[in-house]
Amino acid sequence: MVHFKATPLFQIRLDDDSLIMRGSKAESVGCVLRGQLVLFITEQTKFKEIRLTFQGKSKVGWVDGKYISIGKGQYHHSEEKIIFQHCWTFLPAGKQCHVLNPNNYHWDFELILPGTLPETIEGCPHGSLNYSLKAVAERNTFALNLRAKRNVTIMRSILPSSMEFTQSVTMANTWSDKIEYEFSAGAKIFSLGEKIPLTINLRSLDNDLKIREIICVFREYATYTIGQNQKTDSKEIETIIRKNPSPHEDTWNLSMEALVPNELPHCLYDSQNDVIRIRHKLRFFVTLYNQKSELNYELRASLPIIITLNNDSLYLPAYHENYFSDDDIFDPSLSRCGSPVSSNSSTFSSPCCSFDESLSIIEDMNKLPSYHSIFSHIPIPLADSLPPTYDDSMNGH
Repeated sequence: MVHFKATPLFQIRLDDDSLIMRGSKAESVGCVLRGQLVLFITEQTKFKEIRLTFQGKSKVGWVDGKYISIGKGQYHHSEEKIIFQHCWTFLPAGKQCHVLNPNNYHWDFELILPGTLPETIEGCPHGSLNYSLKAVAERNTFALNLRAKRNVTIMRSILPSSMEFTQSVTMANTWSDKIEYEFSAGAKIFSLGEKIPLTINLRSLDNDLKIREIICVFREYATYTIGQNQKTDSKEIETIIRKNPSPHEDTWNLSMEALVPNELPHCLYDSQNDVIRIRHKLRFFVTLYNQKSELNYELRASLPIIITLNNDSLYLPAYHENYFSDDDIFDPSLSRCGSPVSSNSSTFSSPCCSFDESLSIIEDMNKLPSYHSIFSHIPIPLADSLPPTYDDSMNGH
């Protein structure tokens, strides 16, 4: 009879892979990354080292100048750097390998992330800023290493007490002694998926001056920085056009709405950091014409606004809604293991309970904790012991 070896299960499990920084870099107290590294093996296996790394990395690159010929007329700017890194070692490297018996092993980990960290940025044509967890179980020379990876998203929300929430955005002036104008967005901050109410008030100071067209463009700007070099790109998110509004009037009062998309990366929320800056503007273009001279004029104005997370992203779901199913907790192969075990980040535990008892413990463990607590809800094992070295294992036989 042919026997097939079961593939080891090596996974990174997180309480939440989307973390929220509340407030600006100066206001935020940070957030907590918490989870487990899980290893399940069905046969005795030797490991040199087991480690986990959390890393934040930025990548920026663009080309300046027009293409003339190979190597001429173009300037390439590119930079990749690590902005944050933290490492855990669960099985340290030594002269001898660690020998693990068939079982289900867990290592808990927890990390307080500072509020000054930049948020995740994806979907920009010339750069990105990402966070990830990478785990490696290093084996002997002739065996393949086990690897696992999990992406982590860091978002930032503006505190409700921030002054920007109470500010309106209005621009009013007189243009070339020809027309008085006022553009207003009513507020300065809008969420993804929200509608932006716009008000336009115009009054002609010249009886022969009429409005031909009013255009409002909602634009997003991304500025990339490498040292002293910068590049700014913009994209159009939405355009609203009103043609010949009340052509026989001297005063025009219009209302319109612009929609902020709720889908990333079609529209990103505002971000301020040293590598990639995201901001938004409402740009207005008013085309005027003189009935006597038949000359055309164009009035231009812009209103800066702030786009932030939608309200659904700012609150945790109800506590009882956050159980994982049994299928999420265990790989089907785990049912063959008689006594799974747990371990915290600094110790290693021996089998100490039945399979049903362990299942109950892990089900309780997988309830999402509050963001306001940094205490791990993963239970401490009842008995701890370091795994034997290869020599100790051989001497025991």
